[in-house]
Amino acid sequence: MKNIQGSLEWAQDLHRRGYLVEAAQIYREILQHSPRHAVTMNSLGILCAQQGDGEAALQWLGKAVAIESRNSSYRVNYGKALRNLGRAAEACEILERAASLDPGRAAAYHELGLARSQAGNPEGAEAAFREALSMEPRSWELRNDLGLFLYRQGRNEEAAQALRSALELEPRSVDVLRNLGMVLRAQKRAAEAVEIYRAALALRPKDPATLSNLGNALLDLSDREQAAACFREAVDLSPGYADAYHNWGLLHLRAGQFQLASEKFRAALAIDPRLGESEKGMASALHDLGYLDEAIAAARRAMVLRPQDREVHSQLLFSLLHSPDVGMREIFEEHREWARRHASAIPLPARHENPAEPERRLRVGYVSGDFRQHSVAQFLGPVLAERDRDRFEVFCYYNLDFTDETTERLREHADGWRVIASLTDDEVADTVRNDRIDVLVDLSGHTQHNRLLVFARKPAPVQVAWLGYPETTGVGAIDYRISDTTTDPPGNDAFSAESLLRLPEGFHCYEPPSDAPPVGPAPSPSTGYVTFGSFNSLAKANSKVFEQWQRILAAVPRSRLLIKAQSLANPDTQAACIERLVAEGIPADRLECAPGTRTRSEHLAAYHRVDIALDPFPYNGTTTTCEALWMGVPVVTLTGERHAGRVGASLLTQMGMADLVARAPYEYVATAIALASDPSRLSALRASMRERMRASSLMDAKRLTRNLDQAYRSAWRRWCGEAGRGAAK
Repeated sequence: MKNIQGSLEWAQDLHRRGYLVEAAQIYREILQHSPRHAVTMNSLGILCAQQGDGEAALQWLGKAVAIESRNSSYRVNYGKALRNLGRAAEACEILERAASLDPGRAAAYHELGLARSQAGNPEGAEAAFREALSMEPRSWELRNDLGLFLYRQGRNEEAAQALRSALELEPRSVDVLRNLGMVLRAQKRAAEAVEIYRAALALRPKDPATLSNLGNALLDLSDREQAAACFREAVDLSPGYADAYHNWGLLHLRAGQFQLASEKFRAALAIDPRLGESEKGMASALHDLGYLDEAIAAARRAMVLRPQDREVHSQLLFSLLHSPDVGMREIFEEHREWARRHASAIPLPARHENPAEPERRLRVGYVSGDFRQHSVAQFLGPVLAERDRDRFEVFCYYNLDFTDETTERLREHADGWRVIASLTDDEVADTVRNDRIDVLVDLSGHTQHNRLLVFARKPAPVQVAWLGYPETTGVGAIDYRISDTTTDPPGNDAFSAESLLRLPEGFHCYEPPSDAPPVGPAPSPSTGYVTFGSFNSLAKANSKVFEQWQRILAAVPRSRLLIKAQSLANPDTQAACIERLVAEGIPADRLECAPGTRTRSEHLAAYHRVDIALDPFPYNGTTTTCEALWMGVPVVTLTGERHAGRVGASLLTQMGMADLVARAPYEYVATAIALASDPSRLSALRASMRERMRASSLMDAKRLTRNLDQAYRSAWRRWCGEAGRGAAK
């Protein structure tokens, strides 16, 4: 090849026009004749990267750098190739050298910013981006990448400013518009995001990514119909677009359509088996469908793909609590592993400035995303109303941007109210410290909308877990967990990261809904058969539960089983549930699977059709048990070994109905059969249940609040006496 320069120019022209195969062939021919031609190596490396062959790109670009080690452009391309292969630390070294060789080269600092960001050096990344912008202030690409960087740092307002300035320079960039829409969604400005995505679609009408993003923004606005249309169109345009299937799955998941959600997540994973978000969604959907083994397996796969995702790790823990095949030791170790993986590296404060005065008025803070119509609020409300205001000042930290009548009622009982949903963990911890909270109480555990990583920062001297989660949090910075001797008998302490504070008469105080309908008569005298019922989530029903239910139905002639759950609104879920129960030996004609009702009043009225409620195990009901009792329906429960499987026993003991607490499966079956065989007792229980409940400790708000206040005071005195002002644990 005599005219290398001419051949190179010809190849580069083909390359620019998109004829990559032809250009690559000419590049290789040049290198056969001139093996050390660095310019050609650099060009071939860039082309290989465009073809998706990162290793070949790295090889050719590395050779170019080896031949011309002081060429800044080659080093920038080599650094970019390293970064694209996930070798960010090596990329930083190459790009820092490129920048030093040509200090005025903006591209070197631009790539260095991207590499440092990927390597976990946000301060260095921002400095590099800012340096590049000082050289090329009118680069919209730079402003776009800076905006993305700021978004990933949680600095959404600055990110939006950077992206808007990029749009001023290049108003027709679909990529910038999409990125701005993403930031607006993060700022809870979904309506504006919809406008931005529609502007992007006006420029590129058939873009699947923009359609999918628009669907997400519409979903934020609860416009499920239009959102689904966007996902459907995105999939039609690009059948291999996994993200669209994933987002469609999220739509169904949020709507409680778990069967449909699992189908969409499966479709996404069939396209991209490494899509950890879809494994995470699959774990959640399968859990709510009651397929616990599959849910646990999906959560573990998601954790491999997303090892730093604390939410999917919490989902695994929650599913383990429901499994009858997992013991206390494994559950405890998995919770401790969550803390080791996600909380152990967070430094604790050297000291707290709270005055170490044992008997002064205490500031108590409650943290939850459930200060709304939710089961947690039903048990918290009476305590807030009955607290001793002279001795306790209460602050509520609400981790959700949603309010209803329950929210407003709880707010009236609080001395301070903070909405923390948009705040980082550090910001929430600073808020707690600034409020001078003495005792900080977690009401969520590993359930949705928790802020456990705030507690891991130990912003308050004394930290407590209560109500929202039936197990240890695993977090060492949480000092105590509220329980009782029935739910956590002696010996359970070994399986709790927190010290157990056992209240003397139960740790629940139920507040019945004001819209609960009156108790109706027992249905069996009019129907001619006994109806057993369970209104718990399907996740609490498993083969061992079904086995005992089958034995009960077999022993009680003509009896029927009514299962009611929100997820049963889907016909496929209903059919699958019936199929599972029939496989356990329950005749289909003695079984009814009913969907959740529209209102709470309608939900409670459904108990008019139930004679006896059957508590699932090893994860008992709590709110469902209290609701059944309030509606006059006796509950039969089976006591297990761990906290989640002993709550039913605690509630019934508080009610003075320990005779309905079974210690073994055969006793569970026998208790239900005996109760079903005694219609006069059923009628008497139904008629007297509300008065019995009102007279019990389960609805004695003053007593529970006094016991809880004493527990807080005891923990506070211990901190004052043992550690004082220097305590961090």
